[in-house]
Amino acid sequence: MKNLTRKIRGGFIQHLAPRLFRQHRENVSPKKKDSVLSAGFTIIEVMIVLAIAGLILAIVFIAVPQLQRNTRDNQRQNIVSRLKSEVESYAGNNQGKYPFAGVTNSYQNCTALSATGQCGDWLSRYVTGANPPVNITDPSTGGNTTVNISTSSAAITWAQGNAWISVGNRCNGESVQAGSGGGVNARSYALVIALDRSNTFFCVDNG
Repeated sequence: MKNLTRKIRGGFIQHLAPRLFRQHRENVSPKKKDSVLSAGFTIIEVMIVLAIAGLILAIVFIAVPQLQRNTRDNQRQNIVSRLKSEVESYAGNNQGKYPFAGVTNSYQNCTALSATGQCGDWLSRYVTGANPPVNITDPSTGGNTTVNISTSSAAITWAQGNAWISVGNRCNGESVQAGSGGGVNARSYALVIALDRSNTFFCVDNG
């Protein structure tokens, strides 16, 4: 009887012990895994991530507008180059004479000087009325750049969407200074255009 009891007890322990061990191992391991996964980020780590994200956003907000301004100003510089090219084309087709007839010491819109040999005549035939027309669309206003003309070398009042032909004068950096003069028969000129920032200009001449 004792032997039978010992055998039953031994068999019970032999079969039950591994099962209890496995159950214990299965119950403990997920808790350890969950404790590792639920640890998450510390407050300091979150603050560092937010600081880096804020720095990146600040750089983007500063860089993007500047890039857009540079792009618009590059377009304006191209407009001045095209206008200068067409002024030279006019002179090449008219025995070296530039479209400066009727010019005065005060800036006038070229469209107001439409007689043959005047700025408006050149503008309508070589620029806006050319085939195909020369693109002088201002990137900010969306309309054609207004071209003005004068013999004045005085400081130009900045106005976005405008360009100025200063007859008989030349560039001095981004501004105009007195040149050889000559009035309607001048052989020199400066072309100025307003850039994106207030009171900034771009100037080219044929000197």
